[in-house]
Amino acid sequence: MIEKLDFLVRFWELKARHATLGEPLGQDEQQELLSLLQLVTSDLKVPEAGAAARVPYALPAQVIGEGRMHPVELRAVTAAALVVSASSPLPVGAPVIVRTTDAVHGVEYALPCRVGWVHTSASYTIALIVDGIPSRSDFEKLESSPPLAPHVAYSRGASWPVSRPMVAPRRQ
Repeated sequence: MIEKLDFLVRFWELKARHATLGEPLGQDEQQELLSLLQLVTSDLKVPEAGAAARVPYALPAQVIGEGRMHPVELRAVTAAALVVSASSPLPVGAPVIVRTTDAVHGVEYALPCRVGWVHTSASYTIALIVDGIPSRSDFEKLESSPPLAPHVAYSRGASWPVSRPMVAPRRQ
């Protein structure tokens, strides 16, 4: 699902920039948008309101709106909307920001949306329609961070760490 989200972020960015007069697209970007549009044409309809099935590849995310952050599970991504499962509803039409990350590739996504519909069942299923220019930001991957604790050496026979490296005893 993260791969589709990454792909669609570029589509949404170009689509939103094309819709605004402030930043027109260049010739190459217009061609890219047309190419992407051909790929997602069958995916441009907002899903029907209803409970979202559990999926093994759901992404944890946050929806920021109404002055607070709502933890959600991103269950479906289409070119028209994001479908999330949440423990509390949001008002239809409310502007929100969806934030999710891909820690493996060191990427954070922020997607401006508006609430399309809310379905009530055991939890709330919410369709969020992308409404603005999304952002994709790279961050430093965890593997390049320094270790959380220094390496500790253990000596033979002791059950506690020692502050100096182990040294073989001298033979006489």
